[in-house]
Amino acid sequence: MSGCGAVTLQRIYVLFVLEVGSRYVHILGTTTNPDGGWTTQQIRNLMMDLGDRVDKFRFLIRDRAGQFTASFDAVLADVGIETLRIPPRCPGRTATPNGS
Repeated sequence: MSGCGAVTLQRIYVLFVLEVGSRYVHILGTTTNPDGGWTTQQIRNLMMDLGDRVDKFRFLIRDRAGQFTASFDAVLADVGIETLRIPPRCPGRTATPNGS
């Protein structure tokens, strides 16, 4: 079968930020290997894209995944955004869009 693409069953991670007030979703990127360096760069890119609007943001709520390193939190702290982590082992309060 020429011209057909191969199907790979691979997990792809999407990093996004949801503005609660407007319900606007910022898709920051996708990857198959979300490490600390990648997530930090994505949040830096978002801060640059927001420009002067960054002052309107006060909090970022996230889970406790290892991809969110101290450098990720530092990027947000540098612009005055407080990072709040959900409590451990609270499945009803996950940072996933479907709440599971």
